[in-house]
Amino acid sequence: MSPVTEVFLRQVYFTGIQALPTVIISGLLIGLIITLQTASIAGEGASNIIGKILLWLVLKEIGPFFTGLIILTRSGSAIATELATMKLGREVEYLEAMGIKPEVYLIKPRLYGVVCSVVVLSVYFQLSALFGGIFLATLISGVSFSDYSNAIISQFYFKDVVISLSKSLIFGFTISLICIWQGFSVKKSPTEIPQRATKAVTGSLFFLFLIDVIVNLIT
Repeated sequence: MSPVTEVFLRQVYFTGIQALPTVIISGLLIGLIITLQTASIAGEGASNIIGKILLWLVLKEIGPFFTGLIILTRSGSAIATELATMKLGREVEYLEAMGIKPEVYLIKPRLYGVVCSVVVLSVYFQLSALFGGIFLATLISGVSFSDYSNAIISQFYFKDVVISLSKSLIFGFTISLICIWQGFSVKKSPTEIPQRATKAVTGSLFFLFLIDVIVNLIT
């Protein structure tokens, strides 16, 4: 196994696998909240409306965005801090002196690892929110699981899946790129490390909102 592949797998493990329980639990709770709140407005018998709203919110809005938010707060700041520490410790210079390109060993594995993790975790989040949320809401509200499922299936379109995955892909790329850039932007002082980590989170969050609005306007 090459060193670059090892860095990539470590990034996937930290960003994706270790965050999986948080993503699944968050998806269950979000799905439950959406279903119960919609049922309280539309009525428990309006399974078609409830299923349509749940599918639309989870698949096109909350799923990709909330997954990106979890990865940003959990892994984005860690990437910025790690790279900033490596630069101040002159580890980047040592890599260059040994003939190792930082963009190959430090940037690309983290970039690809975060993008893959966001896309996969977004799918898990959406499945948890849709099916887990419906199941939990069924137990509480008394509406049959089949009514919710049929309503969701009738409103399911392949175009929505493409939009959802595209958002997740763009979010993952944006988060990783901004956090990597902030990490390498440190100069000389160690006090810059927490500042860069904070800027990585706030900057990524701003662009998540901006990209979400732009994609919605286009689609």
